[in-house]
Amino acid sequence: MFNFDILDDLNNDPVIENVKLDLDQIKLNVPSFTNEKLCDMIIADRYLGFRQKIAPICMEELAIRRAGGDNFKFEEYIEVEYKKLPKLDFTIPDIKTALSNAIGKKI
Repeated sequence: MFNFDILDDLNNDPVIENVKLDLDQIKLNVPSFTNEKLCDMIIADRYLGFRQKIAPICMEELAIRRAGGDNFKFEEYIEVEYKKLPKLDFTIPDIKTALSNAIGKKI
């Protein structure tokens, strides 16, 4: 039968293979990011499930800024923007499962 595995395709892609998440570089750059960008990174980390590595770094920077007198309402910003994202539904079968079922049923 057919063998579709997007993860194999991604893992063998030379462009993606060279992309690495450099947390040390992110930590160095965090102080130069705007409050909104830090919040967006937290939202992306939570939404896409980056194993909660980036969010704590950004949250620490926001806490430092708040302690320094910044009154940006980052909790509100994160909540509002996160709610704007479409809900992820992992109950929908992937294309491999759908094709396998269709081929198995001779549709």
